[in-house]
Amino acid sequence: CDEQRALLDNAAPTALRYIAHVAVPCRDLDETARWYSQVLGARPVRRLHDRVTFSFGGVLQLVCHLEPDEVMSKPRPYPRHHGLTFLHMEDFRRMKRHLKELGIKFLVSPVVRFANRTDEHETLMVVDPSGNVVEFKCYVHPECSY
Repeated sequence: CDEQRALLDNAAPTALRYIAHVAVPCRDLDETARWYSQVLGARPVRRLHDRVTFSFGGVLQLVCHLEPDEVMSKPRPYPRHHGLTFLHMEDFRRMKRHLKELGIKFLVSPVVRFANRTDEHETLMVVDPSGNVVEFKCYVHPECSY
């Protein structure tokens, strides 16, 4: 599906100087590979017997390690979550619409935080099959993304 591919820009990051690296546990590699690629549009780039690595928008190397005993039974957004901050609101809204169309349950429903401030942003959180929380957000003023 063209829209699904467009959810994240998974182009090779050769023009960048850095990519972030995050590692999280997972209970099942096949389930994890399907969810991150089919639901979120991340591109699987490497698969070993104990992990699957994704290009998460070309700016994040997400490594899901097979650790069934380490998965979250009661997911919560803090203190641990990972995700992307979109720099363009249309990209964030495309992801939000996609998740809603798939019927994905939100841990934190889409909401505007800090309205009418320079750090105003829209955010949402979902949970992967292993209980890892994934956040997407976008700031009205991209320069305030940090």
